[in-house]
Amino acid sequence: MFRVTAASIKFNHGPEGEIFFGPVLFLARLFSGVSFLVLVLFSMAVPLVAQGWQGLGPPGGNVISFAAGADGTAYLGTPDGHVFASADRGERWEIRGRVGLRLDAVVQAIVADSTKRSRLLAAVRFQDSAFGGGVFESVDGGRHWKIVGLAGEVVRTLDRAPSDPQMWVAGARSGVFRSANDGKSWERITPAEDPELQNVDSLAIDPTSPDVIYVGTYHLPWKTTDGGKNWTSIASGMIDDSDIMSLRIDAKNPRRIFSSACSGIYRSEDAGASWIKLQGIPYLSRRTQQIVQDPQNPGILYAATTAGLWQTADYGESWKRMSPADAVANAVLVLPGPSGSRVLAGMESQGVLLSDDAANSFRVSNDGFSHRVASSLAADPGDLKHLLAAVEGLLDKLWESRDGGLSWNRFPFEVPARSFTHILGSTQGWWISLATGGIAHFDSVKGKWAPINFRERIPQIRPAEKSSHSRSTPPIKHRARIVFPHVDSFLESDGRIVVATDDGLWDLAPEQLEFRRLPAKNIPKSVDYLSATSLHSMLALAKNEIWSGDIVAGNWVKFEPPSAAGRLNWIVDVSRVQQCGRLLGTDHGVFRLLPDGSWQLLSNGLPAIPSLPPAFADSDWFIAMANGGLYHSFDSGSSWQRLDDDSVQGKIAALIAQNPASVVIASQSEGLLRYSLTARGAH
Repeated sequence: MFRVTAASIKFNHGPEGEIFFGPVLFLARLFSGVSFLVLVLFSMAVPLVAQGWQGLGPPGGNVISFAAGADGTAYLGTPDGHVFASADRGERWEIRGRVGLRLDAVVQAIVADSTKRSRLLAAVRFQDSAFGGGVFESVDGGRHWKIVGLAGEVVRTLDRAPSDPQMWVAGARSGVFRSANDGKSWERITPAEDPELQNVDSLAIDPTSPDVIYVGTYHLPWKTTDGGKNWTSIASGMIDDSDIMSLRIDAKNPRRIFSSACSGIYRSEDAGASWIKLQGIPYLSRRTQQIVQDPQNPGILYAATTAGLWQTADYGESWKRMSPADAVANAVLVLPGPSGSRVLAGMESQGVLLSDDAANSFRVSNDGFSHRVASSLAADPGDLKHLLAAVEGLLDKLWESRDGGLSWNRFPFEVPARSFTHILGSTQGWWISLATGGIAHFDSVKGKWAPINFRERIPQIRPAEKSSHSRSTPPIKHRARIVFPHVDSFLESDGRIVVATDDGLWDLAPEQLEFRRLPAKNIPKSVDYLSATSLHSMLALAKNEIWSGDIVAGNWVKFEPPSAAGRLNWIVDVSRVQQCGRLLGTDHGVFRLLPDGSWQLLSNGLPAIPSLPPAFADSDWFIAMANGGLYHSFDSGSSWQRLDDDSVQGKIAALIAQNPASVVIASQSEGLLRYSLTARGAH
């Protein structure tokens, strides 16, 4: 059975940024000031495509873009390249595929081919801008994708000429590109050396002529009337330095154009020659991500802003907010219907909101769409089905599950006013590490979180009184001070809590009320990772070196890591689980310490890349790698098999082996997942 001897947690702050994971509830206050009840959305697991996988939620998440296909299918793009589809106008969603092979492909725009049933093109940028992005194509409704142009370009916008189906235009960081042969080849139509015609954020093509193109840059809008041979600045009436984030040509009058900028929303009645700043949306809503027009009623437009969703029914003369001010809207899709238009709002946290009454009221429509980002997840070492999680976008509340993530309820106690970074589990209860330094413990008797002091005793020498007969040794007194170190690693071992911080090692012994600094000879003051070996003995990583020491005596000894290991990320003594030595996670793979003192790289299916600390369940080992993969070994590390597929692939933040047959995975983009070995016939 699974044995718990020590709990060690490392907080990663690598170049990829924080890795998040999370639970299951959506609490949102929706429109006209109405408050929704707190609902438990998943009372049972939702099976995913891959055999052995279950999605534990939560539903909803970050929607970046929308599109409507020629057959009525609605499409949704995410910030990790996934594309979802709905065949019933947004009621239910299914994951279709991923754009590209990377895990950070932001699907900035999806454009459906109105002449081909299942063809889509997507404007993609990678979160790591060094890899750019490109224009991608799918001919099977988003299931499979290939790059068809502008490889390496940061592509932020894409459109098709209404009057010429062969003509596509893309806006990228380095300028504007056009394809005259339906996406087969692309050419730049802006001067490469012109700094003003770069950083393109938006574009629109005149419905009567494919040569008339409007583009919005980080610095005001531009226009060409001859297919890019000449460009003219069209910024009259706009506040200087405005970033033009959206352009919309009126469906009835192509000389009427709407644009959104960081300085507000503008309208032009003369094809961009002059602009009028529209009133009604406050300056606080200065980032309007998208403007969309109702095709059945062109006087109605929707503005997706960083301060909610807004609507005008009179071509922008007056606006009203249709959502709470704290709801960030990224995209809008208006679907015509026989009884009126259906509005889908894509939110940063709440997922998809759906309205059938012109946005006067909305309901959550996340059935099948789960794309949550959570900041932390922890398990009770005494009951690994008892989980506590924090999820972005759920009003900064904590959520608790007592059945391994199958159902969730709001944790009924308020978190501290100071922001926190991680939740930690121990046999002594829940802990949170504070963003400003320090740590807090949940007092289950009082029902509140209490910061635990880090008290340091500083020796001071008091001058001795002068004596004519003898010398006296100056007495020593101690001055106490409270410090707030940043906790980098948390460990419970043998009844005590030990933390590694940027200001040394600290210990909270049983019955002790404050952390006290541990004696630590030789070891550097800033310790990155800590794990237990046996009673009082520990392993540590500090200044990219391996240390072994006794926390009571404070004696630490350094020993050599593998040659060319790169950065050292974690170290675990697994002899307490089974007799097989130590494992070391590095940027160049996972190494095992052999009896002769040499290091052996674990391979045979395991890539030589960074990883998170493993989870053990007897001879079953699980390791999450930096490529977003989950790897399993049934023979104590001798051979490995990758378990994930594209529908669940994503950077993993934590693994919890709940029993020998299953492991719970905290994914950066897919929420909480469970993989069952018995479901796939492994045991």
